[in-house]
Amino acid sequence: MNDGITWLADAWLGDAPILFVTFARGISPRDLAVRLGARPGEVLDPITFVEAERLTFKDRESARVARFGECAGWSYAVEQGWPSKAWWAHPDVSAGGVEVLHLTPKPDDPPRECWYYRDGQTVGRFDIGDTPDEGMAFLLPAFEEVGLLDDDLSEEFDSLRATLTALQQHFGLSLPRQQILNGRLPAAVTAAVPPENLGD
Repeated sequence: MNDGITWLADAWLGDAPILFVTFARGISPRDLAVRLGARPGEVLDPITFVEAERLTFKDRESARVARFGECAGWSYAVEQGWPSKAWWAHPDVSAGGVEVLHLTPKPDDPPRECWYYRDGQTVGRFDIGDTPDEGMAFLLPAFEEVGLLDDDLSEEFDSLRATLTALQQHFGLSLPRQQILNGRLPAAVTAAVPPENLGD
């Protein structure tokens, strides 16, 4: 079943813990976790959303935990705790011909952001709900299709869900909703202590 990624809007706006989401094409899910800060080979037994939350906020055993897998041809990591290393111009996560898309909900400092890296370079970024910058102009047709470029958007227009729809359609993204929210996934600690800088 293809769950897409628009369900993230419900997760980000609901009472569930915040998920920082990174997609990568060209590396395995475990390699993605390593690029996000995990130590090679140090994989935890599969854990739930709630267990990852406990590790990062309640028991304070770590500052950030990634649970990871593969879906629709992309490796993915959903991190809980401090913001992901894939945030804020960290193009090294895409070194060696890898393609990386990162979505950060920025719960304490909106607006939410999207970052895109390819082959060790920052291609571009944009605030979710806004028009992509020049580096990501290739997304404009997908944005137009979902109505994000209309001049007369109503107050009821859901720009968050529309942006996620455009990204989903352009990149072919999907995440297994029930597996992420209610199931168990392999996990790794991607930050043992709170980072000093954005995205460390």
